[in-house]
Amino acid sequence: MNEGVLGKGIAVLIAIAVVLSLAFTGITHLVTQLICGAPAEPRNLFSGLWLAIIGDPAAFTAPTGCDLPVWQIRAADILAVVLVVGLAIWGLVAYRRYRHSDQAFLADLRTRPGFATASEVREFISARAVLKRSAQLRSDIPRPKPTDVGWRVGRSHGQDVFVSIEDSVALEGPPRSGKGYRVLISAILDWSGPLITTSTTNDNLTATMRMRQRRGDVHVFDPQGLSGVRHPLRVSPIAGCEDPLVAMQRGTAIITGTALGASTTNGEWAQASGVVLGRLLHAAAVGDKSIAELYKWGSSPGLARDAADILRTDGAPGWGESLEAIIAGDDKLVSSIWFGVQGAVAPLAVPQIRDALMPGPGDRLFNPNEFLDAANTLYLVGSSSGASAMGGFLGALLDDIVEVARGRALASPGSRLVHPLGLILDEIANMFRWGNLPRTMADGGGRGICTFVVLQALSQAETSWSRAEADTIWAAATAKVLLGGASHVSHLRDVEALLGNRETRRTQRSWSTRDYGHNTSEHHERLPLMSVDEIRRMPQSAGLLAYRNRRGVLLDLSGWDERRDAQAIKTGKRETETEQRDVFAASRAPRPTTVSTPDVETDEADES
Repeated sequence: MNEGVLGKGIAVLIAIAVVLSLAFTGITHLVTQLICGAPAEPRNLFSGLWLAIIGDPAAFTAPTGCDLPVWQIRAADILAVVLVVGLAIWGLVAYRRYRHSDQAFLADLRTRPGFATASEVREFISARAVLKRSAQLRSDIPRPKPTDVGWRVGRSHGQDVFVSIEDSVALEGPPRSGKGYRVLISAILDWSGPLITTSTTNDNLTATMRMRQRRGDVHVFDPQGLSGVRHPLRVSPIAGCEDPLVAMQRGTAIITGTALGASTTNGEWAQASGVVLGRLLHAAAVGDKSIAELYKWGSSPGLARDAADILRTDGAPGWGESLEAIIAGDDKLVSSIWFGVQGAVAPLAVPQIRDALMPGPGDRLFNPNEFLDAANTLYLVGSSSGASAMGGFLGALLDDIVEVARGRALASPGSRLVHPLGLILDEIANMFRWGNLPRTMADGGGRGICTFVVLQALSQAETSWSRAEADTIWAAATAKVLLGGASHVSHLRDVEALLGNRETRRTQRSWSTRDYGHNTSEHHERLPLMSVDEIRRMPQSAGLLAYRNRRGVLLDLSGWDERRDAQAIKTGKRETETEQRDVFAASRAPRPTTVSTPDVETDEADES
């Protein structure tokens, strides 16, 4: 064993010596050629190495009439060694850095068996694949484009990846993971039908509003004044509540979008509050009352007796008596019911919000049927925090439009909307609890109501909806897009199981001193396609797609500024940002105050 190792070591040293000597010989030839005009001839194979180490000029035969430039040759040898060693160190450092980089990580993932191949992507989730059902999905467009019948979610194997608009999509990514920049802004820009999109920030609106105005009318419902849009939409929650069914649905929707509606332990009180609020809305509608009256009734059960009187004479049969019975009931029961009603109408105490819910005589009224007739856009902007939280009223407007869309779908050929309605619900869990989301995710695609819900984590959905409803939302999403950076380990384990396993082969070598040799063995293992840590470590330029019963897809994600129309988007973004700055500056400008000047004659009289 020792003799074999020694022999191998000697062979390696000889090989190194030969290589170095040849390199130094070449340097000697070059230097003597430059100085003497002719190359020096080596006396043996190791002359270059001998001259570099010892400095003996006898190792070479110098050109005629010229002494061998020994110190110049040795200096060149040292410089060459330093350069080679430096390059080797740099290469080693660069290689080690690359091995720990995102590029190496993604390169390793792309070589793993278990992800969808290029042929699978082409057959099931490519532009050509989604266009196969274009005649059924977009009969209103003679020659549809892939973006007319599918959501583009990234690229894989050099091809654009599309999922059908029949599919409900769930995008999960933690804050600052690039959801808007890499996915949502492009989805908003590409949608060719009527679109509703929600957000608590202005990022998506700022980048897309001017481009969406080229397709149709753009409405911004922003009662809290967060968007900076000069003329936001005004919508009355009382309009249409002459119909008792509409009043009941709207009252329930408003309560559902409040903190009480999001509570999993107070469901019975939320339901009772929704009934009362529905009756108040109906009374305001049939009695031709304003938002101010609705706020007054909702603030106090005693003041709501006026609403009961209106219902007795002009409302739905029995509603006045029912409301009066609730008001005259046990004080504790009334207090619990009115707690939810008071919370729902509390934002109406803010003049700005009340003004946003009171369309003026010259304001154009929002008509859901007209909105669904073309590629119009509605931005819902709001926050769920603070006393002015508008989640209930935002949710009620969304509920109204979706219910109208369902009715129109049932009356359309194939029970499908002619112009599919897109719902890109960004930050929906941070805005309000939309009670119809699980249902819409489950059956909306077949009606032409196409849902793209965005969550920071699945646990975030569980705080707004129940655990069962959150599971329904996740299960109903036939296309699940995941971004890196998540840290909920139990959910990441579910994703790990969802992606499946891969076959790996590991070669193991062992040495034996008894047999003077080594043994080689091969092991086959089944490992997760991606581990929990690898899913968490995905860079922002990559994502995962779990689509129906297909294998997982590794996505390449690019920002909106890499689109062909990026310059037009940037121009529109600058214009919108300028408008927003002007609006915000005007809203925060100090109001002039009146300064009273003293009466001179009175002062003089006082002094005298």
